[in-house]
Amino acid sequence: MLADSSATVKRNLVFRTVQEFDAWIRSYLRKKKEEGPVVFLDSQLDGHPASSHGYIASNPESVLWYRQDYGDPEGVFEYDARNAGLGAATDRPESWIKREETDPWEALKAYRREHKDWMFGWFSYDLKNRIETLSSANEDRIRLPDLCFFIPSSLLEVDRRQLSVRVLKGPCNTVPAGVAEFNSQNTNGLYSQEIASIDKKLPSGTLKSGEGWQDYRAKIRQIKDYIARGDTYEVNFTHQLESPFESGSLELFDNMRGHGPVPFAAWITYNGVDVCCASPERFLMRKGNRVVSQPIKGTSPRGGTPEEDREIISDILNKEKNKAENVMIVDLVRNDLGKLAKTGTVKTDSLLEVQSFATVHQLVSTVSAEVSTGMASVDIIRACFPMGSMTGAPKIRTMEIIDELETYRRGLYSGAVGYFAPNDDFDFNVVIRTAIIKERRLYYSVGGAITSDSDPEEEWQESWLKARALPVNHTFW
Repeated sequence: MLADSSATVKRNLVFRTVQEFDAWIRSYLRKKKEEGPVVFLDSQLDGHPASSHGYIASNPESVLWYRQDYGDPEGVFEYDARNAGLGAATDRPESWIKREETDPWEALKAYRREHKDWMFGWFSYDLKNRIETLSSANEDRIRLPDLCFFIPSSLLEVDRRQLSVRVLKGPCNTVPAGVAEFNSQNTNGLYSQEIASIDKKLPSGTLKSGEGWQDYRAKIRQIKDYIARGDTYEVNFTHQLESPFESGSLELFDNMRGHGPVPFAAWITYNGVDVCCASPERFLMRKGNRVVSQPIKGTSPRGGTPEEDREIISDILNKEKNKAENVMIVDLVRNDLGKLAKTGTVKTDSLLEVQSFATVHQLVSTVSAEVSTGMASVDIIRACFPMGSMTGAPKIRTMEIIDELETYRRGLYSGAVGYFAPNDDFDFNVVIRTAIIKERRLYYSVGGAITSDSDPEEEWQESWLKARALPVNHTFW
């Protein structure tokens, strides 16, 4: 199975085939899920510059999180797993340490100063309420923390191109527990077992929307009225789909990635909630002094033949609504980056570039800027959060309209999942194309940009198009 046949426990593993590589990762994730929170960041889209390295972070040393409006004590809390045990649950109040900072963004900045280490986690969409004077009155049945980051004691870097696994952090600088045991087992038997698990048919529930067609159409008309009045130019309006779900989240995650490989996938397990994210979109990345954002706006279904695809790509590039949606969000992202960039460094590196995925073609633009060497990464993210492609423009008034018209609290959806490196570089996706599983229920939000030219029925159909990656039945009307 492994190119290195040394009898000692190895820090670097190299696999012969993609199948062996994937089977090993699935087995390792199952082991780690039993021990507590896990974040797996994965990238699979061939040819995409991000599709090489991924990370599996687990066994938290320390956790920082913030949650608001759920009847819990309000504030920012820290949890030291080294004192409480690596597998201890972070939802026990007796293990919480309340930090002095009351603002989650400032608390995360301080946490980063205190710990120059790898951190993995997420920002929920509702953190907008701690940036602007906004609120979220809608129900959230998932109730993940609004902000959560942990320092892993076990961290693997997985390289899909090289079919290798490298240990970045682990006990005594060795491969974490579970890997050596895997190496000693029968490779063919394990591989067959993993494939059988992945290939078993997932139960087909029925996705239903919290919005009926008539309500959806009425709200699109309300949005167009707001646009006519000058309150907004574009609103990213979404609705939440729901289905019973009895299968495993890892099986679903592999099914979603197999159906449509993407560059910014993530799988999270945290206190009874599992997240399967197949995102094609980057929110924000920092490398040194350079910051990059890649908003997506403009979506069309894939064709059945190469000829049909060429026609669809031509259509998506020439359709004024698609171009207007994308350019408005590019302007918004440029404005957000301009709040903190060095003068004259904000650039649109590419505009209206077509990226093709398994089920859709999408228009992607790239915006970059240079920031000062000493600028805190948390400040950069805060200045741009949430991603403009998930709000619309102008951002603040549009977010008010979203909270008024949507029937659910977005929570993690529309937020960002990713990591901070020890040198303060970071990379975060936009949480879209994401199934969240809690108590045998699956939640999956979809939507699109509404402009003055939007046709309600086309928008309704496009939103459901984005749910095609799920192996469940869809109820459109």
